[in-house]
Amino acid sequence: MKKFFFVFLSFILLFSVVTPGFAQATEVDNLNWVDIEEEENSISIFEAPEIFDSLEEIDWDNVKVSLIEEEVEWHNIPIEVNEDILSNGNKPRFLPLVARLVLSGGKYVIRWGSKVFKKAPKSKVSNALTNFETATFRAGSHTFRLTKSDMEHMLTRHHPKYWDGSIRGNQSFYNPNLSVDDVKSIALNIAKQNNTILAKKGTNGMFRVEGQVDGVKYVLGIKDGHIRQLYPKN
Repeated sequence: MKKFFFVFLSFILLFSVVTPGFAQATEVDNLNWVDIEEEENSISIFEAPEIFDSLEEIDWDNVKVSLIEEEVEWHNIPIEVNEDILSNGNKPRFLPLVARLVLSGGKYVIRWGSKVFKKAPKSKVSNALTNFETATFRAGSHTFRLTKSDMEHMLTRHHPKYWDGSIRGNQSFYNPNLSVDDVKSIALNIAKQNNTILAKKGTNGMFRVEGQVDGVKYVLGIKDGHIRQLYPKN
C-alpha cells in the first residue's frame, strides 16, 4: 500500500510539472501568436509545431513594396568591391542558416531554422541600446561614426530579435544569435577592410562597400560620415 502511495504521489508531481507545458501549447493554438506584442518575439518549433506547419512562402513577384526616401537613394548606389578582401580565404566551415521572410496566417514573420520571429516592440531595441555609446573609425583624415540612431536603424531592419516588422522587399537578416556588440564589431571590421576606400571617399555623400566576416559577406553603407547601413549579402 505504501509503495502504491509513493508511485501515485510521483505521478501527481510529474503531471504538475508537465501540465504547464501542455497549457502553453494549447494557448499558442488558440491565439494568433503573430498579433501579440511581447519582448520575447520568437517561438520554436518545439513550443508550437502548428505554427511551423502553417508557414507559407512569399511570392515576391506579386508583392508591392514602398521604399522610403533613404532606401531609394541606396538602391541607386553601386557597391564597391575590394577583391583582395573577398578572396582572402575567409570561408565558413559550413553554410550558415539563412533567416528569411515567410508568411504566418497571412502576416510576415522571419524564419531561422527551427525558430520564427515576429515584429518586436520598439521598447526592445530601446532597452538593448540603453548603454550604447557612439563608435568611431578613422580612415585617413576622416572620422566615421556609428551612433545609437544608426545602430537602431540597422537592428530594426535586419536583426530578427529587434525587427520592426517593416518590409522592403526580399531583405536579408543577421544571425539572431549576434549581440549588439557583435553587430557593431562586424560594421567596424568591414570599415577596416575598406580603409583605403573610406579614406578616399571621405564623409560627404553616400557610398557602399563590401567585406566579409566569419565567411559571411556584408554590405556596409556610409552616409555623410555615418555608418548607416549593414546587411548580409544574399
